[in-house]
Amino acid sequence: MRGLPRPIISACICLACILSSTETFSGSDSGALPGAAPGAPQKTLTITEQYNLPIAELSGLAIAHTTRNKGGNGNGSLETGEDGINIYAVGDGSYEIARFQIDAASGAAIIDAQDVADVVRKGKADASQWEAIATDGRDTICMLSENRGEITCLDHRLEHRRGSFTLDVSSIGHLELAWKARPNSRGEGMILMKKGHVLVLKEKHPAMLVEFGPEGDSPIGYGPAAFLQDNEEFAGLKTDSEEPIVYRANRAIFPVQRRLVALKTWEFSERLRELATDASEITLGPDGSVYLLSQESATLIRLQKILKPDEEKVSLDRGAYWKLPAGLEKAEGLVIDGGMHPWIGIDIKQTSKFNLFRLSPIDAAPE
Repeated sequence: MRGLPRPIISACICLACILSSTETFSGSDSGALPGAAPGAPQKTLTITEQYNLPIAELSGLAIAHTTRNKGGNGNGSLETGEDGINIYAVGDGSYEIARFQIDAASGAAIIDAQDVADVVRKGKADASQWEAIATDGRDTICMLSENRGEITCLDHRLEHRRGSFTLDVSSIGHLELAWKARPNSRGEGMILMKKGHVLVLKEKHPAMLVEFGPEGDSPIGYGPAAFLQDNEEFAGLKTDSEEPIVYRANRAIFPVQRRLVALKTWEFSERLRELATDASEITLGPDGSVYLLSQESATLIRLQKILKPDEEKVSLDRGAYWKLPAGLEKAEGLVIDGGMHPWIGIDIKQTSKFNLFRLSPIDAAPE
């Protein structure tokens, strides 16, 4: 797509490329699922489709789970039907956001990219350092800037800024030390949660989960009761009719809250550290589980179903992990569609090469 006009690039494509991989991974875990060899991946993943998004150094993916009407709504948005998919992608070098929509019935895809530097009020010459992107249960997308420790939220049409938040880690001493020592090993993934809380994945030195929320709140950990539901908006965002609502100690207050403080950290368990030597992305799957992507280990891992605020470490769920296909390097973006197919985005500079891959399905978490 190099050379096409910006900021909007649109193309219809239908690509399918089935590759295979026989790479295995050894290890041990007494919690492996029934039928799986102890310590072995649940299955070998393969690439089933591959696409080109016009984003250099792709660093994060997000999936919009809300549905409106099949085939779009005619107003330029990328809403999709139940049998389609709608993915947003960002890179850390620019303020461009790519949107990818595919209809499962026809196999046709629509891809566009938009520069939102003016919308987020940043200079186009500056690097965004966007390492993660996430959506709420309605029409908002939020991007996490790693070095600046800042979250910026836009409406789904990428036309209006709906809120921005700085991440304050001064409340937790060991996190603050690690945060300051390695600015390039901060937030690599995030999930928006209830009450204006955010679950952030810290990359390494050490890798950990960090829960941020309004000052005065208690951590909630994660689980079904913590995640946003369909049509549920992330708290603290501006609406068309009022100032942003925020939550501080479970009370809605005004004016806008511009700071989210670190409430709790969970370092990786010993077994999780063995499987993931770094942490590149987290996403919420359609089965309600949190999934972790490790670029260095080329591994996809399902984390424990519920993480309580009083726990100190996070581990994997019953030995559930999968190796990425051989040759799929520099994996930094992850979403999982309704059919439990992982979609992986890779960090390459060339915008003319494939950088988005749909993989064979994984098993959903048992009920």
